[in-house]
Amino acid sequence: MTSFEQQTIHPQDNPLSPKGRFSRLSYLAWMFITGMIYSFALSIVIGIAAVALLTSASFDISTLATTGLGIFAIALFVLVVVVFMIFSICISIRRIHDLNKSGWLWLLFLVPIVNVIFSIYLFVAKGTEGANNYGPLRPTEQTEKLLGILYAVMLAIFIVAYGALLAWAISMQNQLPNLQQIGQSSNSTVINSQLENDDPSLENAVIDDAQPADANHENGGTHQ
Repeated sequence: MTSFEQQTIHPQDNPLSPKGRFSRLSYLAWMFITGMIYSFALSIVIGIAAVALLTSASFDISTLATTGLGIFAIALFVLVVVVFMIFSICISIRRIHDLNKSGWLWLLFLVPIVNVIFSIYLFVAKGTEGANNYGPLRPTEQTEKLLGILYAVMLAIFIVAYGALLAWAISMQNQLPNLQQIGQSSNSTVINSQLENDDPSLENAVIDDAQPADANHENGGTHQ
């Protein structure tokens, strides 16, 4: 089979183009790649903004748009966010195409709660076998498989850790009234124990001091 025939069967496409298909691992891999690039670009933007604030008259974020470097940082931030959103939409459309569905379903990402369910669906749903309405089956490259598995493991760890942390926070919130009640009971017990263990000689001393005073008072009243 010639190289021309191979290219005809598996045409080279642009992974960041909405045309074409992405398998589950390819989708995860490119979400991971674009996410890493986005994080790196944001760190550069934050660094530029920090330099702009440090070189300004006052270290106030409200004055960021008053300097040339600050305006550049804001413009770069907007550009990075827009480019990342476009690439994310294109990657999602390719994954939707692999399920033989319209790419306009990416609009479900704009609906709260539904977007979470739809994201899980794209992660786990198996694409159609062979060619479909949106093109031939795109083979998953070895690098995409490795990155896709890595990203899937990272997501699983994050979800488990987040769930455990959320469960712990809810448990502590439910136990807070009981802990407060136990603390109040402990304080009352300590106070009562201290009162019971007071030295009785102190009370006797107070009584002895009070008796002469009463006697003098009575004598004084008799002399009068």
